[in-house]
Amino acid sequence: MDRRPEVIRERRLRFDWPLLLVTVALCLLGLATLYSATVSPFAEGMPSTFKRQSVFMGAGLVGLLALGALDPRFYERVAYVAFGAVVGMLVIVLVMGAVRGGSQRWLDVGPFNIQPSELAKLALVVACARYFAARPREDGWGMRELMTPAVLFLLPLAGLVFVEPDLGTTLFLVFTFVGLTFMVGLRWRTLAVVFLLGALAAPTAYFYVLDPYQRERVDTMLRPDADPKGSGYQSIQGRYAIGSGRWTGKGFGEGTQGRLRFLPEQHTDFIFSVYAEERGFLGSLGLLVLYFAQMLLGLWAAWNARDRFGSILASGVVTILFCQVCINLGGVLGLMPITGVTLPFMSYGGSSVLTMLLGIGLLLSVSMRRAP
Repeated sequence: MDRRPEVIRERRLRFDWPLLLVTVALCLLGLATLYSATVSPFAEGMPSTFKRQSVFMGAGLVGLLALGALDPRFYERVAYVAFGAVVGMLVIVLVMGAVRGGSQRWLDVGPFNIQPSELAKLALVVACARYFAARPREDGWGMRELMTPAVLFLLPLAGLVFVEPDLGTTLFLVFTFVGLTFMVGLRWRTLAVVFLLGALAAPTAYFYVLDPYQRERVDTMLRPDADPKGSGYQSIQGRYAIGSGRWTGKGFGEGTQGRLRFLPEQHTDFIFSVYAEERGFLGSLGLLVLYFAQMLLGLWAAWNARDRFGSILASGVVTILFCQVCINLGGVLGLMPITGVTLPFMSYGGSSVLTMLLGIGLLLSVSMRRAP
């Protein structure tokens, strides 16, 4: 007897509607804020950035549903192939990629630009998920055992991205890998070593690895008022915008810092400042609740995953989301250096929003085929 209709009905009932609805809500808020941040009172029609973001977001939502329809075991089979494809794209970028602002990060595909370093985030998670899933360790992972996946997966991606150069995404890949190892389990001794190495590496990297403009960003984080009209201008204006929103905000399209261009990069790095000025503290709190709900739903999918690979894969996607939100908001609030990391579903960036939606598609795939 053919049980296919029963299987389809069961999957429909197990479809993770809350995850999809939260994601769509974030996308709509992102598009509305981007429109407000980029529309000009002196120009007719919709801003080109809004149109391009809408196209990428629409493609991402289609990709989300497509990835959600596939079984996670398919991603386990093609994990290393996908990883190799992204490494190849990063190599192509260094050979023939477009150069903008002194960085070689983009591949021109017709009228659109693709940034493979964004796809590297998912490639790292999928490849590591397959590696760790095939090698369970009851007593946790030690530094010696972690060297193999670090060399095989983290080093090629982070090295190629660093050469572009893109220090922000390089550090993001490192944070993602470290976060993923926390999820699979570390020995207490390893945990202590990781923190010790991080504490020792920070001052060394500051003096001997970072370029002068990168050290300037660290200095600006520590003393933004030292150069209020220069390096500290963006950070100060961003916080002015957030504070001027007060409790309920000035209203949609009524913010002055963004619309009057007092706030540089208002549609990318500092999109949260535009949102907070218009929506206020309560609206900002609502946005953070949506992110928190999305992460909880992702962790719920990881906890109830059918197998170890699905659990690690879902945990990795949540790690990407968590790191990206924390790094962006940390930079906007002056708690971290400004790195250029976008705010998921909010900041302008086609490759970024496409990657995040594909990541949610992987979460959806795991959630739909969870353990009974």
